[in-house]
Amino acid sequence: MDNSVHVIAPEDRTLAALTHLSGLAGYVVPLGGILVPIIIWAMKKDEPTIAGIAKQAIILNVAVFLLVGLSAILMITIILIPVVFLFWMVLALVALALPVVGAIKANDGSYYRYPVVGVNPD
Repeated sequence: MDNSVHVIAPEDRTLAALTHLSGLAGYVVPLGGILVPIIIWAMKKDEPTIAGIAKQAIILNVAVFLLVGLSAILMITIILIPVVFLFWMVLALVALALPVVGAIKANDGSYYRYPVVGVNPD
């Protein structure tokens, strides 16, 4: 289903927006960016829209974690340290922007599919 076609019901919009933002919990609580969306997904697995958004939050946070870890290996080569730091800044910007944009779209009633790691509602 295309994200421009899927409309979020008015009664689900607040929870959908909060589910997008739940991925940012990792900036406050270690592993919160993965645990909070997992809890939401487990509690709302029968609601495809909320479950799809929670899956996106989980996938985004796992991907960011893996990319930071893998790129940290490049720091062994001293010459690539500036490239790694630049990559981390861009990655942080993307990891912050996607959930915020998703929350804004959800509040407006549109299902937002994250680029690359996004999933469609079941």
